[in-house]
Amino acid sequence: MEPRGEPAGPITRRDFLVMVLSLTGAFAAVGLLAPIVRYAFPRAKAEVAARVRVASTGQLTPLGDTVDFEYQETPCSLLQLEDGTYAGLSRVCTHLGCIITWEPDNTRFFCPCHAGVFSPTGEVLAGPPPSPLPALKVAVQGEEIWVEGWSPA
Repeated sequence: MEPRGEPAGPITRRDFLVMVLSLTGAFAAVGLLAPIVRYAFPRAKAEVAARVRVASTGQLTPLGDTVDFEYQETPCSLLQLEDGTYAGLSRVCTHLGCIITWEPDNTRFFCPCHAGVFSPTGEVLAGPPPSPLPALKVAVQGEEIWVEGWSPA
């Protein structure tokens, strides 16, 4: 038995390897469990729906080019529909979160990751996306187009 207060002998190679492998295993376990815990307990963003000017009415034509912008750190697009109204949609695919693009020749939004297809109003037309694109509340005042928060699902 060693007396108290005296340092232990030099660390053996086996003890060193056990300690290094234990730490490596602990870091690997934390790295694997962190995404699972984050998925199980998502962070809720407590952001007030800000009113943001996005474009002017002269910038858009029915089912022509879109105006791309960011709203609350989410890539979005503003599009004029055939009936003259405006649709603001998230550009984040509801399948795996890829960024979708507008194809004016085909009048659709297309996800290049897994061939998801969305209508100009955000409805799923084809592919694996499980739900439509989140929509924004759009308001037109004079010649200006504003976004005023997310529409309820």
